[in-house]
Amino acid sequence: MNNSLNDIRNRISQKKAELNLSYQDMAEKTGLSKSTLQRYITGDIRNLGLDKLEILAKALEVSPSYLMGWEDENNEPILENIPGIITPVKMKKIPILGTISCGKPIFAEENYDGYFMIDKNLPKADFVLKAKGDSMIEANIYEGDFVFFRKQNDVDNGTIAAVLIDDEATLKRVSKSNDMLILQPCNKNYEPIIVSKQDHKNILILGEMVGVYSKRCR
Repeated sequence: MNNSLNDIRNRISQKKAELNLSYQDMAEKTGLSKSTLQRYITGDIRNLGLDKLEILAKALEVSPSYLMGWEDENNEPILENIPGIITPVKMKKIPILGTISCGKPIFAEENYDGYFMIDKNLPKADFVLKAKGDSMIEANIYEGDFVFFRKQNDVDNGTIAAVLIDDEATLKRVSKSNDMLILQPCNKNYEPIIVSKQDHKNILILGEMVGVYSKRCR
């Protein structure tokens, strides 16, 4: 019996008290002697077999699983206490804000488009955009993939980022050179987007890419 015997004994003692049962009452219900019952609860007997656990559970009007700590008083399973069960990871929800172009920039309205649920232990992400186009395929980002971003207004050279140009967003590898911003595609069939101060464009880095989710077979 892998569960802590002390925990099991505590649950037996607690239910006994809740039902206001004496050791004599328990003896009559279980067919066990009062001294044996006392030794089970105090820990003098270190081996509580499943057969005895079933008898005690019936007398206490609970299930053996409850005494084992595998379910609560409402018969709901407590998954993390059950041997061999891998409990679900704790999740967080990241807002999906729309679509981002992997070719020519497209209009990027930050409209509500649902949430994406991810493991909260994964790298920090603040928003998700859905990839469109094929200019980032050499970075293994394809149309329909969900791209995760950490919100920040500057990134290191060589970082893949979401960049807003006027009112259009694009996904590219960013390089900064003097007064120019070079947005480099990851597809040899595409030319980089080069933006200089003289272009009179409003440039805003929205965030650094921190992950990609795809349903494609790789």
